Amino acid sequence: MAKVSIQYPHQLTLNEAREAAEHFAEKLHAKLAVNYSWQGDTMQLERQGVRGALILAPGQVTIELQLNMMLTPMQGQIEAEIRRQLEKYLG
Repeated sequence: MAKVSIQYPHQLTLNEAREAAEHFAEKLHAKLAVNYSWQGDTMQLERQGVRGALILAPGQVTIELQLNMMLTPMQGQIEAEIRRQLEKYLG
């Protein structure tokens, strides 16, 4: 299993960052059937082959994902797309 770990800085308030993360998760759900739920300031993410979390903190968002063996070869592409989307929603 491959691990994706991304820390992304932001200048938003925690509420604004949460709203942006919610929009990001809605897109993931619509396009890739990623299910999500909030537990405090942590969004749990899950779909077949992927499990992880998006953690909100003042000034930073952290994404931690575990990819199964089938998705491991796509780790670089997945990381690049996550960074593009974080820039779009939090940049």
